Amino acid sequence: MLLILLLVVPSIGQQRTGNIYGRVIDTNGNPLPGVTVTLTGSLTAPISIITSAEGVFRFLSLSPGSDYKVTAELEGFKTVTRENIIVSLGRNTEITLTMEMGTLEEEVTVIAPTPVVETKKTTVAENITREVLQSLPTSRDPWVILQQAPGVMVDRENVGGSESGQMAGFYSKGGGSQMWSIDGASIEDPASISSITYFDFDAFEEMNVTLGGGDVTVATGGVIVNLVTRRGGNNVSLGGRFYLTDQKFQADNLTDELRAEGVRGTNVIRNIKDYGFNTGGPFFKDRAWWWLSYGVQDIKTNNIYGNPDDTLLANYAAKINLQLVPQNRFEAFVHIGNKEKFGRSASYSFPRGWHQTGKYHFGTPIIKLEDEHMFGDNLFLSAKYSYSGGGFNMIPTDDEEMQKLLRYDITAGIYRNTYWFYRADRPSHNFRLMANYFNDNLFGISHEVKVGVEYRHSTGAHEWRTPGNVRTYYNYNYPTVDITGDNIPDLVDNIQMVSVERGWRDNNTVIEYVGFFSDTITVGRLTAILGFRYSYQHPRINAFTMTAVEKDNGAWTNNFTTTAINAIDSVLPGLNIPAVDPDYAWKVFSPRLGLTYDLFGDGKTIVKLSLGQYGEFMGTGEAGYFEPLGLGGWMDFWWMDNGDGIVDATELFWRTAASYGLHPVFDANGNFIGDVNGAYGVMWAGYDFDNPQQTGAPRYTLDSSVGSPRISEAILSLERELLPDLGLGIHMTYRRFDHFNWNLAYDPTTGDKASQDEYFQAGIIPDKVGPYSTGEAAGKPYYLLKGDVPYRWYQYREQRPNYYRDFKGIDLVLNKRLSNNWMMNLSFTLQDQREHYGDKGYLNPTNLWALNNNIWAPRMGGASGKIGMYVFSRWLFKLSGLYQLPLNFNLSFTFNAREGHIIPHTVDIVDYNAPNPYNQSITVYLDKFGTERLPTFYNLNLRIEKVVRYSDTGRIYFMADIFNVFNSAIMNRRYDRHHGTYYVHNGYFAQNATDFMANEILNPRVVRFGVRFQF
Repeated sequence: MLLILLLVVPSIGQQRTGNIYGRVIDTNGNPLPGVTVTLTGSLTAPISIITSAEGVFRFLSLSPGSDYKVTAELEGFKTVTRENIIVSLGRNTEITLTMEMGTLEEEVTVIAPTPVVETKKTTVAENITREVLQSLPTSRDPWVILQQAPGVMVDRENVGGSESGQMAGFYSKGGGSQMWSIDGASIEDPASISSITYFDFDAFEEMNVTLGGGDVTVATGGVIVNLVTRRGGNNVSLGGRFYLTDQKFQADNLTDELRAEGVRGTNVIRNIKDYGFNTGGPFFKDRAWWWLSYGVQDIKTNNIYGNPDDTLLANYAAKINLQLVPQNRFEAFVHIGNKEKFGRSASYSFPRGWHQTGKYHFGTPIIKLEDEHMFGDNLFLSAKYSYSGGGFNMIPTDDEEMQKLLRYDITAGIYRNTYWFYRADRPSHNFRLMANYFNDNLFGISHEVKVGVEYRHSTGAHEWRTPGNVRTYYNYNYPTVDITGDNIPDLVDNIQMVSVERGWRDNNTVIEYVGFFSDTITVGRLTAILGFRYSYQHPRINAFTMTAVEKDNGAWTNNFTTTAINAIDSVLPGLNIPAVDPDYAWKVFSPRLGLTYDLFGDGKTIVKLSLGQYGEFMGTGEAGYFEPLGLGGWMDFWWMDNGDGIVDATELFWRTAASYGLHPVFDANGNFIGDVNGAYGVMWAGYDFDNPQQTGAPRYTLDSSVGSPRISEAILSLERELLPDLGLGIHMTYRRFDHFNWNLAYDPTTGDKASQDEYFQAGIIPDKVGPYSTGEAAGKPYYLLKGDVPYRWYQYREQRPNYYRDFKGIDLVLNKRLSNNWMMNLSFTLQDQREHYGDKGYLNPTNLWALNNNIWAPRMGGASGKIGMYVFSRWLFKLSGLYQLPLNFNLSFTFNAREGHIIPHTVDIVDYNAPNPYNQSITVYLDKFGTERLPTFYNLNLRIEKVVRYSDTGRIYFMADIFNVFNSAIMNRRYDRHHGTYYVHNGYFAQNATDFMANEILNPRVVRFGVRFQF
């Protein structure tokens, strides 16, 4: 049936290729078996197969391209050739070849548009080809392209690169863990569940965004991002680019009125340079190919407070493809992405900020090795290994070697010499073995069977501490300790505090085992996809060491005597943490069902139904619930310096909880003489002083109901090919999110945990607080804890009963491929997402009226002086396109519009008459969540481009991009409408200084100039 097929069908979750599915018939519509069908193209060796008894042929796992050609030959029939076949990432290109009676020497050449509708897939996805990536005016990173996908909401607006070098938050259709892959290699960050690297935009051949209806290879219901880089072909290629954006090209849209409202500034682009090259070609034609890429984005901006926020991205990529025998293909891919950020989080108190670097000198390595082989006529195997070596450092710019003593000037409010540093190490190993079996006539039915297993080993190891784990505080401008004997703190000249701690570390691993199966069954016009996925995700804590006194660190050796160093180390030693392997796992069974029906039998109007369930991606932080107590430990000393600036053991003192007077801690030999019990909680805490290696039971107790959150999904779609190269899709989606977990205050000695019964009606919300009306909340009760409810520090984690969220939405999508001098992509989304608490899904009922059965939105995007916003729009409109003008000029644009983000309306109520001292305040909503929003957002970007052609393949492009064409100053971020605090006992109202204050507007118009070439 299939003599030579090459590769296993790619999975949607980690796809890097597309397929050609075809059928050969005669002029009467009868299938023709035994036809020799040959595929050729610049990215593959010639491949010949023989059609099955049903006239079916398949060419699988083909690199995205637009120059594939299929030739069909059979004795007694004219040879038929189909040219310019387009293969897109993750899609099946379906073609039918009709052969006429005649001789082989007679040839019929057909140049017909590639179909825009798929008949055998229920996945809702958006393909972004190289033409779209390169031709539209965008800020040239994947997150901006994601923003163009139907229904995707992003937490920031990147105007001409003003937000480049940062990873945007995004979600679609109610949420779910995102998944990332590049050339089929998983690149999710094991801790943050985002991309583990940045990218060279010009290295991309194509990008695919899956929005729903994922097959059994897809683990989660979130947005799935697949990136495919270019590869070498039979012709040598060379490409490059240079783009320049500068402050001189940027307008100003910040008015005095906006400054008065609180807008401090915009993300000023000082200078952005984006440059690089890519090249590829054959080692041996039709057998071995190579490809290389290098790209740099040198981004110099100021944040909204005017502080420099500079980023340097450098990306390297290389790929080798081998086809030494027709039945086998091998691919090796390496990507190294490096990010350096200068002055990260710089502020008044931390003037020079951090220098952010990668874990490795050249950046984050990603390695993928994949081999795919055809056995016989209908069995394909794929074996793949991938590794991502994620990790980064945030090092104080003033102390790159981290050997200085951190000193905090209390009067000036400035950290001097150095600062806390952060290190993250997040490697991940992934293995996958997958097989596909094809049979076009098993019991009279066509079957495509997919079965596979996966293994993932991901680790997240982090540390957050100061150099040497020590710091000092000096220049006190308020009373500290008693030196006059009246037990009243005095203002003491030159007194300092030495603070030592074990710092913070973790080292966690998640191991995942996966098995999946699916069968695609076709009967006439009907296709059914039946499948399931089972995953087992297990966290554990790895053994590691926590240090306190690092005796060899310059922070100690340059500032402490040896006696003091040894004395402090004797009372606050390091700690060896043993491995913890809990009896705990997420076990998720995910069934999938898809149905497609060709309404008229011409492959142009398809009705689709997709039903499925998804689990979530377990991050390495899940192991933290099993972390034993006692890993911390801190100790402070009052330091009375003798004037030499060096800390000696006899200069260190404690006060006690009962006395502000000073008492020595060590004698001249470094022996401990302090009052351990009296100083507890004041000068030391966090560990067992008498047994400093002792650890306790974890803070959290996990119920057997705890597991992965669940997403249940139903999608009904209608897809129609309106014209050649023009397709319409209507997708109606329903999702239910449940099986959430929550933490309840817990007493492990009695088994008592927080419950609804512990709350009582403490009062009524007044009609007015200060100058503000309480609106819909007026007259409604507020609730606080009863007086006999104790404080509970421990937590009980369980599945949250009754609580769920749901999503309902409809997307209208219209896509026009580039043909007849124009292309266009349009989408319009209407959607609604709500949360439901049920009878038991809450504790305090105060705000149920404002939240229950009402809009839900995640808070996203707070960083670099910007506040997070509740990101959800009930409607979104996205339009982009290109038109080829005479004289080789191109005009293109992108336009986005959406409903503004949500501003919650709240006030704090403090009731000192409430009987429980642990709960005398509550935040109450004054109207239903989602009532108030920012203004409608819209933005237009334009490009004018001149193309200079050299021979058949050479092109040079000169372009100018204009971002925020109208120089709009639309409000992007405001602080919540949180009026302040109302005190019940005396009626006093304290105004909130940031109530509804403006925070960010859309960045002003900016122009970018660029040139790129491809030969």
